[in-house]
Amino acid sequence: MEKKSFVIVDAYGFLFRAYYALPGLSTSYNFPVGGVYGFINILLKHLSFHDADYLVVVFDSGSKNFRHTMYSEYKTNRPKAPEDLSLQCAPLREAVEAFNIVSEEVLNYEADDVIATLCTKYASSNVGVRILSADKDLLQLLNDNVQVYDPIKSRYLTNEYVLEKFGVSSDKLLDAMALTGDASDNIPGVPSIGVKTAAKLINEFGSLDNVLNSVEQVAQKKCRDMLTEYADRAILSRDLISLCHDVEVEGDLEKYAKRVPDPVKLMAFLEKYELTSLEGKVAKYCKMVAAPIQSSEVVKKENEKCIDKLEEFLEQCQRSGLLGLYIEVEQGFISTIFAACDETRSFTVSSPEKVQKFVAAVTPILHSDSVLKVVYDAKSMMQFFPELRAFDDIMIMSYSLDTGHHDHGFDSMSQRHLGQIFGITNGCILIRLHRVIMRKLFSAKLYTVYYTLERPLVPVIYELEKTGIKIDTELLKQLSDEFSLSISNLEEEIFGLAGCKFNIASSQQLGKVLFEHMRIGGAKKMPSGSYCTNAEVLTALALDGVEVADKILKWRHFTKLKSTYTDALVRQVDANTGRVHTKYSMTATATGRLSSSNPNLQNIPIRSKDGEKIRSAFIAEKGHKLIAADYSQMELKILAHIADVKAFRQAFAEGLDIHVVTAQQIFGEYYEIDYELRRRAKSINFGIIYGMGSYGLARNIGISRREASEYVEQYFQYYPEIKRYMETTKAYAKKHGYTITAFGRKCFIEGINSPKRALSSVAERAAINAPIQGTAADIVKKAMVRLQDRLTQGTMLLQVHDELLVEVPEEHVLSVARLMKEVMESAVVFSLPLDVNISVGDNWGDMVEIEV
Repeated sequence: MEKKSFVIVDAYGFLFRAYYALPGLSTSYNFPVGGVYGFINILLKHLSFHDADYLVVVFDSGSKNFRHTMYSEYKTNRPKAPEDLSLQCAPLREAVEAFNIVSEEVLNYEADDVIATLCTKYASSNVGVRILSADKDLLQLLNDNVQVYDPIKSRYLTNEYVLEKFGVSSDKLLDAMALTGDASDNIPGVPSIGVKTAAKLINEFGSLDNVLNSVEQVAQKKCRDMLTEYADRAILSRDLISLCHDVEVEGDLEKYAKRVPDPVKLMAFLEKYELTSLEGKVAKYCKMVAAPIQSSEVVKKENEKCIDKLEEFLEQCQRSGLLGLYIEVEQGFISTIFAACDETRSFTVSSPEKVQKFVAAVTPILHSDSVLKVVYDAKSMMQFFPELRAFDDIMIMSYSLDTGHHDHGFDSMSQRHLGQIFGITNGCILIRLHRVIMRKLFSAKLYTVYYTLERPLVPVIYELEKTGIKIDTELLKQLSDEFSLSISNLEEEIFGLAGCKFNIASSQQLGKVLFEHMRIGGAKKMPSGSYCTNAEVLTALALDGVEVADKILKWRHFTKLKSTYTDALVRQVDANTGRVHTKYSMTATATGRLSSSNPNLQNIPIRSKDGEKIRSAFIAEKGHKLIAADYSQMELKILAHIADVKAFRQAFAEGLDIHVVTAQQIFGEYYEIDYELRRRAKSINFGIIYGMGSYGLARNIGISRREASEYVEQYFQYYPEIKRYMETTKAYAKKHGYTITAFGRKCFIEGINSPKRALSSVAERAAINAPIQGTAADIVKKAMVRLQDRLTQGTMLLQVHDELLVEVPEEHVLSVARLMKEVMESAVVFSLPLDVNISVGDNWGDMVEIEV
């Protein structure tokens, strides 16, 4: 009887080596494919010259396994795989499925354990196993029926090879490696024992056990002492390196019989990843003549298949390396689940019993790094699947692609990227959207924004929302009463000045009272014919000495604080936690900034006494403190960096007060720069960033427009780089429709080329500000992700503009404060350093700045 051949492919070991052989290969849309190309090329070459009656590709499950339980430091020193390598894991699975090759992976075991089990089950005098790998751990499996072949170097790793490299035969390799350890996996071994010493000991005594039982016979004293002291380490190392031979793998040998691939699916895969140079080899492998390549859009809606059995569906997900998942929620519970394992195969459940069964069955995949989960709104999904890992969120991907440009709702996205609105009827639409948006991200060179800034932030924001912050409801009720009294008093004063009673909250009534009844000048009418009574109009009137306008502004201030905060916050306290859980949107702004709602914490007045009073209602738990870390003059430093403002950079480098420096240049050094002049200079510095012209500046600091124009002119004379930055940024935005942050985010500017001057002026101001504010937002996001990874003694609670708020046990205040300062200041390397101010207190409104 002719001996059959069973080829076992070590998937990731193969991919990693292929990747490093072709690290720069990518598609026209900048998606890396070198590893996948190398994998397919080498596999085809091997199968062309070597028989394979049975064939399997074995994947690592990506989960922790029994070795981590035995030794917590196992593999902890391994560096994270390069981003462009990790991206190729899912396409690799697609390739294996397209070739119709059976794949195996088992949760809580490594690929090596599955390979060892397959060897033990099937290697015999009738079946020869050939392992395609260069992993030295697999060399312990060598015997008369098991070979290890390195396909990249085209050579068998025989017993002679093991003897030459390790000094022992393959049956003794495990014991020798137990002595040397393995630095790549952080396996300790015995200190000071290298390959030669280990080989000498094992060959002399026959086994590790004999060595340890005969330590006194070891000639060299240092070696003898090490073996005595670290005998336990040697035994532990052997257990860690030893492969498991009894992993539960379903099916018999015929399960792995080599299958004929589907040429259409294979060609579609090659076109998708632009691997068309492999078409000839693939055609030959498929025993087919070269034919016109079919379109990759063979995957159409009419070809979709709904899988009925849950077990079959999850198995297909493991094989494809993909799980598309979309959930519909009703009354706080999952009502329907739409899932897919690729663009053609879906699975849908809607009854409570089936939903519960699906959730239980899919959980191991959600926790696994080896299957990419494609979802919509991962943050919301984490309420039901908090351990979601290895995911892509198409909503966040869409925002990374089109920051500030489009709506990122599901219908809008499908219309924009797939050409028509697809309601969620199955999970295949998720996978299609993922493919299209991913390709666009790479084409636009925006994948890094998504991968390094946005996606890692999702679980951080989820934790912030879940944690919330404790509220002093009694203080809020007191403040509400205070504000009510102020509102009542202001109403009496307003009615007295107006000479009549009216509804102050009604813009229509207010306009008529001010401009008809009181005959105040400066009236502006809106297209509707009503008088304009917005803050801009009222502020201008107040600056002109119209007392009633000033009173109305104060009335609006207190009514907003009362309705939005003191009253609303009490209602928003969660009855179970006693905390307020604000909701953050990651896709709402045009610059990458986060926004919050219910409550909107970012609109609490920062520099007013009333705002501080409201902040004082945000308190720490008993035995804890709040730490606030706030970037100092962050946006001005970003402006100095991106516009190369030399005077700014010099002032910051020398530790000078930048607003005093600006005041001296505008008002003259002979002026004594008092509080008022510094305030004006500060308004100019920040007003310029926001594109404020002379009219806005005049209104803001209470001077004439002529004076404001002179100030702006002097400002640009001293800081010509800022003027140049503004003009070039506006020109760039007009040409491209967007501006770019220091991290490469594209902030799309609506209306920048509008023929209406009012709209284009607003857009120009937005264009000037977007690179600065967007860069600041990106820096804060990087800091949040880094801080969450390292924050073990405290809990991050809030992010408000350039500030992070953490709750920490009192005994850890100093160490956490130092950590926050270090992490935030090192989040980015600029031409001038960022500084972070640290404050500590029992509540958010009454905090004391500390030096750390």
